Amino acid sequence: MPIQNVEENNKMIGRQAWIGLTALFLTLVSPSQAREIWTEGVPDPYFEHFLDFYKADPSALGRWVNSMSKISTAQLDATLEALDTTQFTYLYPMEIKGFELSSHNGIAVDELSLMAVREGKLIPIPFQIDEYDKTGLIWIEGENDNPPEGKPGIFDDFDELAFMFRDGGWERYNAEQHPLEQGTLLEEIRLDSPRNQPRYIYLVRNNPERSRADYVQVDLEKGEISSTLMKLNYDPEDFTQIESMAPRLGPHANKNVFDNIYVNISTGILNQKLRVDLDTRKNIKATPVAVKDGAVRASLLVKARIWYAYLPTFFSQKFQIDFYEQSVTIPSRFAIGSVKVLKFFLLFLREPRIHFAIDFHNLDGARLSFDQVYGDGQYGLVDGKMSAFETTMNATRLPGDWLHMDSNQGWEMFFSNHMPVVPNGLFDAFLNGVTMNMFYEDDTESTTDYERYPGATPRLGFQSEGLPRTVIDLLGAIPKLDYMNMDSLGEAIQALAEAEEKGAFEKYDKIVNARIRELNEEGRFTTVAAVADGFVADLDRMNFSGIPRDTFNGLVRQSILDSTIAPDQIHHGKVLQRMVALANQQGIDITRLRYATMDNTLWFPAWVGEGGASDFHWQVSHAPSAKPLGAVRAPSATAP
Repeated sequence: MPIQNVEENNKMIGRQAWIGLTALFLTLVSPSQAREIWTEGVPDPYFEHFLDFYKADPSALGRWVNSMSKISTAQLDATLEALDTTQFTYLYPMEIKGFELSSHNGIAVDELSLMAVREGKLIPIPFQIDEYDKTGLIWIEGENDNPPEGKPGIFDDFDELAFMFRDGGWERYNAEQHPLEQGTLLEEIRLDSPRNQPRYIYLVRNNPERSRADYVQVDLEKGEISSTLMKLNYDPEDFTQIESMAPRLGPHANKNVFDNIYVNISTGILNQKLRVDLDTRKNIKATPVAVKDGAVRASLLVKARIWYAYLPTFFSQKFQIDFYEQSVTIPSRFAIGSVKVLKFFLLFLREPRIHFAIDFHNLDGARLSFDQVYGDGQYGLVDGKMSAFETTMNATRLPGDWLHMDSNQGWEMFFSNHMPVVPNGLFDAFLNGVTMNMFYEDDTESTTDYERYPGATPRLGFQSEGLPRTVIDLLGAIPKLDYMNMDSLGEAIQALAEAEEKGAFEKYDKIVNARIRELNEEGRFTTVAAVADGFVADLDRMNFSGIPRDTFNGLVRQSILDSTIAPDQIHHGKVLQRMVALANQQGIDITRLRYATMDNTLWFPAWVGEGGASDFHWQVSHAPSAKPLGAVRAPSATAP
C-alpha cells in the first residue's frame, strides 16, 4: 500500500476513534447532547475521491447523493472539516438584497450569475435571484394579489440574491491564474464567519456557465419536496395534510418520522356564546398554488382558506414557506395591509383557544430541551410516558429563543424563534389577557382522531387562550388613514407623523401611557431609556426591508429619547415626527421601509455540534455576513 494511502487510512481511523470517544463523553456528561454514531460508512477510497470532487465543485453533492447515503459519522465530520464549516455554517443559506449591490441594479436577472475560485479554478456555484411583491411575498407571475416591487426580470433594490455560505471559495480571484472565458466580473463579495475563514464569491454578467447543483426540488402535482438530505410528501390540495417525512442519509434513511400536523381554533364570533370550532381536518386548508424553485431554495406560495359548513368563507390569505436543503422558514410578514387583517380578526373573535401540534413517529429515544431549562441539564426523553419534567413543559410559556430535539437517529431539529415577544420587551408587556404555553405529550395511550399511527409520539406544539385586551384597544385607536393606498411602512410613518398635528394620536397615546404607568408601578420601564430599549428589543427580532436593522433601531431609539420626557408620557406622533427629521438629517429615505419579516426557522443539522444546542443558537444569532468589496480590478499588467 502506498505511504500516502496508509497515512490517509490512519487519519480516518483516528477520526473514527476520536468521534467515538467524544460521543461517549457527551453521553456520560449530558444525555441531552448524546450523538448516534454511524461506523460502517462507504469505502475510504471512494469517500476520499468524493471529497476531492466536492472541494472542487459544490455540485458533487447532488451527483453523489445516492452513493453517499451510507456515509459514516467520521466521514461526515471529515467533509465539514475539509470544507472549513461548522455544523451550522455548512447548512446556512445567505441572502443579499439588491440595494446592497445598487451599482448593478438595472441588469436583467438572467444575465447574472455567481462564481467562486475552488481548487484553483473559477467555477459557477449554485445561486438564485428572487423577486417580491410590495408586501414582501415571493413574486410569481400571475399568482400575487399585489403588484411587484420593481420591474420583474430586472435586478433592482428589493430583489434577493441567495446562495450557500459553504459554496464560497477560499482563494481570491486572480485574472492571470483564473481566466474568465466569457462575461464580466462585476463585484467581489467577501463572506465572513466568526468560526470560519473568509470566503469569496463573484457576481458575474453574461457568463453562460451554471452549476449543476440543485439543493431542493418541489413537485406541485405529486405533492413532493426533496432535498439532498430529506424527502417530504403531502396532499397536493392541502399542505396541512403531510403524509410522510424521511431523511435520505444514514442507517435510518427513508424511515418516516412524521404522523400528522393539527391546528384547532375554538372561538366565539362577536360574543362568547356563539362559538365555532375550526381545524385542519374539516375547516382549515392551505393549498399550494405555485412555487419558485431555484437551486438554493424553493419558495412555496400557499393559499390559506377557512371553510364552514362545507363552504369556503370570505377569508383567504396567501403566505409562503421557504424550503432549503436542511431548513424550513416561514417568513411571517408585517406590511401596512397587515393592520387591517389583524384588526378584523381581533375585533370579531371572542376568547379564542388555539392548539397547534405536530405528531412525530418512529422517534423512540429522542431527546428534547429548550433554552430556559438547558443550563440545568433538563430534557424530555421520548419513551411513551410522561415524566415530571415533561408535564411541566405544558405550563411553560413558549420555549423562548430556541427548542432542540435530537432524533437519536443521526439528525436533529432546532427551532429558532424570532417572534418579537421577548421577556424584557414592550410587546410582551402589552399581551395582558392572553396565555401562550408549550404543548408536549409523550404518551402511547393517548390517541387522537387525526392520527395515522395511533399512539405515535411525541406531540409537540403550542396552545394559547384569550386575546391581548390592550392590543385590541390600541387597534381601535389607530389613526384613521387610507392605508390601503400606501405601498410601504415608510409612507405610513410619514402620514402618521403629519396626522399628529390634527390630534390623531390622542386616544392611542392615552391607552399606551396608562399601560406603561401600570408597568412602572410594578418596577418595570421606570425610565424613558428603558422604554426605548424595550421597544428596540422587540424590533431586533424583525428584519426590515429597505433600511438596515441597526440603522432603523437607532432611529427609533433616538426618536423616543429626544421626544419623551417621562416613561408614561409618550406622544407617538411626536416620536414619528422626530424619526422623519432624523432620517432626513442622516440622508435616509424613510419611504424605503417597505415591510418587516419574522423568520421562524426549523433547522435540521446532522448534529448541533460539540458546543451543544446553546452554542448552535449562538451561531444562529451570529450568522455569516456578506460584504461587497467593489468592482474586480484588472491585473496590473493590463490595467489602463
